Amino acid sequence: MEFSTSTNFMYTRDLAIMSCVRLSNLPVKRVLETRREDVLWDDESILLHNILIKPAPRVWGDYIGERDRLFPESDLLFTTVDGNQYYPDKFGRRVKKLLEEAGVESTSPHPRRLTEKQCQALDKLRFDVQRQHYQIDLAVALCSYLGMRPSEVAKLEKRDIDFGSGVIKLRDTKSQEDQVLPLLSVFFVPLRRFTRYLDRGTSPLFVNTKCVKWERRDVTRTIANWGEERGIDNLTPRKLRASLGVTLARLKVEPGLVAKVLRHKDPATALRHYEYQVVEEARRYLEEAQSNPVIWQDHDYRQEFLAMYAELKDTE
Repeated sequence: MEFSTSTNFMYTRDLAIMSCVRLSNLPVKRVLETRREDVLWDDESILLHNILIKPAPRVWGDYIGERDRLFPESDLLFTTVDGNQYYPDKFGRRVKKLLEEAGVESTSPHPRRLTEKQCQALDKLRFDVQRQHYQIDLAVALCSYLGMRPSEVAKLEKRDIDFGSGVIKLRDTKSQEDQVLPLLSVFFVPLRRFTRYLDRGTSPLFVNTKCVKWERRDVTRTIANWGEERGIDNLTPRKLRASLGVTLARLKVEPGLVAKVLRHKDPATALRHYEYQVVEEARRYLEEAQSNPVIWQDHDYRQEFLAMYAELKDTE
C-alpha cells in the first residue's frame, strides 16, 4: 500500500472510530471488533450494534469506501493497514499521535474524553493528512480531462487557477510560451475547495510529503501507480492525452481545434491567442468528452473524483 493511501486510510479509520464511540457510547473494544456485515448505513445514519447513530459522521463515507476498496475480502469493519485485527492499545497510540500532529495537548486518547477543541483540531488536520490522496485524483483528472503534460501539472500554482475567467493558466510550457485551458465544470468546486487551504498565490498545487514541489517524474509515477491499482498496466500521461484525442476525434471535432486543445505546434496558434468564442468551443467539446467511456475504459472515475472533494468543507 502506498504511503499516501495508507495515511488516508488510517486517518479516516481513526476518526470514524472516534465518532462511532462518542456518538454510540459503546466501548472502544466493542466497536473495533465489529464485523463488516454487522453494520448498516445510508447517507444520513448508521446502525451499529442496534444503536442508531444520526447524523452519520462526515468521515464515515470516506472511510467505508476506502476500506471496501482496499480490503474487500476482510470480515472486519476496522482493520490495520495489513488487514488484521485493530486493537484498542494501538488505536490509543494512534489518537495520541494525531493530537500531536494537530498541535493540541495530548491527554487521554479515549474518544469520549476528548474536548471539543481537540476534536475540531483533528478535523482541521484532514487536509494536511489527506493532501497526497487529493493530489493523486487531481493529477489524474487534469491529464485525462484536459490532456495536460506531466511538466504542466507539476508547475501549477494557486494563482494559475482563474475562477473568474474560467481558465487554467499554463506557464513556461513546452512551446516556450504561456497558454490557457478551459476550467471545466468537473474541476470548479474541487479546485476552489482545494486552493482555499493554500496560503499564497505562489503556493504549488502539488507537493510531496516533505512539502517540496512536484517534478515531472512525480506526475508520471502517480499516473502509473493509479493505473496499477485499477488493473491498468503501464498507464502514462501520454496515453491519457492520446485517449482524449481519440475521444475528441470520435466526437468529430475539427482537427485544428483538437490540435489547439492539446497544444500541438501545428497549428501554431496557442490557446492564449484564442478568441473568446474559440475558448468556449473548446470548453463545450471537452465537457462532452467527459461522458465518453474511452478515456476511463469503463472506470467511473468522475464520481470517484467528485466524491473525494465532497469531504472538504465549502466555506462560501
